[in-house]
Amino acid sequence: MSLKTQLTRQFVRRLSPQDVLDLAGEAVREWMARMPVDERAAFLSRLVEENLSAALQGLGREERATLMNNLLPLLARHFPLEDIDILGAFADFKGPQTPDWERS
Repeated sequence: MSLKTQLTRQFVRRLSPQDVLDLAGEAVREWMARMPVDERAAFLSRLVEENLSAALQGLGREERATLMNNLLPLLARHFPLEDIDILGAFADFKGPQTPDWERS
């Protein structure tokens, strides 16, 4: 791990949640502006896939349902719903034997 990465991690740990939110938002806006359009979807997909479990850790079923209900209208405003194949997206979906909100 580079010195720059270590220093950044130490710095971020000392920030308030609002400061982290502001900093993350600014960083994402800057990166997205520089990133070629054809790479953005892959980057965003990877960002979510690699971090969603950690972000949801400790949230129970009720908190997750509330979060999803709050996020769905936001997502609906930003995606072309008429072009989304919901049934196809879940055609091969097999949920875990034990949902991660029930694991210790």
